Amino acid sequence: MKQLMKCIAAICLLTSSSAWAQASDSWEWRVIPYLWGMNVDGTMEIGPIENDVDASFSDILSNMDIGGSLAGQFSKGQHGFHVDYTYLRLKPDANELPSPPFAPGSKITPKMTINVFEAGYNWLFTDNQTLLIGARYIDMEMRMAFDFTGPAPIDPDPLTAGPSWVDYFVGIQSRHHLSANWGVNLVGTIGAGGSDFPWTAQATFDRKFSNDNALHLGFRIWGLDYSENKNSLNARAALDATMYGFLVGYEFN
Repeated sequence: MKQLMKCIAAICLLTSSSAWAQASDSWEWRVIPYLWGMNVDGTMEIGPIENDVDASFSDILSNMDIGGSLAGQFSKGQHGFHVDYTYLRLKPDANELPSPPFAPGSKITPKMTINVFEAGYNWLFTDNQTLLIGARYIDMEMRMAFDFTGPAPIDPDPLTAGPSWVDYFVGIQSRHHLSANWGVNLVGTIGAGGSDFPWTAQATFDRKFSNDNALHLGFRIWGLDYSENKNSLNARAALDATMYGFLVGYEFN
C-alpha cells in the first residue's frame, strides 16, 4: 500500500499540462475549506505497547470522527504564500491483546487527535507549475485504552502521549485545464524534520462557476513516520501511518 501511495505522489510531482491560471500583477486570493473522509493504516506506540491502527471511512462515520482543512493561498505575479490548518480526530478499530500475557478477549482501543499548521512560500516558475517551500507544525494527542477480561498484567489506566514537532517540506503544485469550467490541481511534497521522510499527495478536480468560485473533488494522502527516542527500544511515542481518502471542498476567491 505504501509503495502505491508513493507512486501517486511521484505522479503528482512530475505531471504537467496546459495552464489553468497565469500570474497576475495584482493580488489574488483563494480560501478553500475541505472535508476529508479518511482511511488510516499503520501502527501506534506508547511506551512499551505497540498497536495496529486501522480505520476505514465507514468506521469514521459510525464513530463520528472527522477530518478537515482550511487552506488559504495569496499571490501576486510569480510570488505568493499559503497557509493551511488541518484537524484530524480518529478512533481506529479496537484490537485484541496477545494471550498470554493478557487474558483472552482483552482489547486495546487507540485514539488520535492531530492538529497541523502549515505555512509556505510559493513561486510560479512556469505558467502552470509552482514550487512550494514551507514548514508544518504537528501537535498530536495519542491515547490507548485497555479493556481486560481478566487480571491486568500492566497498569489498566490508559496510556497517553502528546508529542509535537516541526517538519520542513518542498513540493510542486500543478494546475491544468480540462475544459472551460473544469480543471485539475496536483500537489506533491516531500520533507524532513521531526518525522522521518513525511510526504503528501493530493489531486482535485475543480468545477468553476460564473462567480469564479469553484467546487473541489479529489483525493489526499499523507504519509507520516514519527518517533521520540528513536534509538530506544521503549520509545515514549511513535506513529507510522498512512492517512488517505476522498475530500470535498469549496473555493472562495
